Amino acid sequence: MYRDDPLDDEAELRFVAGDDAVEQLLAAEPGSERDPLEVALDVLRVLQGWVDDEAAGRWFTAAQGRLDRRTPIEALAAGELEEVEDAARAWIAAQG
Repeated sequence: MYRDDPLDDEAELRFVAGDDAVEQLLAAEPGSERDPLEVALDVLRVLQGWVDDEAAGRWFTAAQGRLDRRTPIEALAAGELEEVEDAARAWIAAQG
């Protein structure tokens, strides 16, 4: 979706996935050198290359079989960063 005034990254994730999702990521303890919020933003950029913001938001907040029926937000908050990245790639591949 084209915007005349681009949102900052966190605000854009809030727009797509919701305030509760971002707050959950901000409250998560980083388990590695990678921050769950930054990984979520990276995943969002990948998703935006293939689906619209509404579909990306649904993906972030829907239970995923590849993530043991948890949402990507829950998995990211639990420190399962690579698992979420893998699930996003698999979901994108299934869209085509």
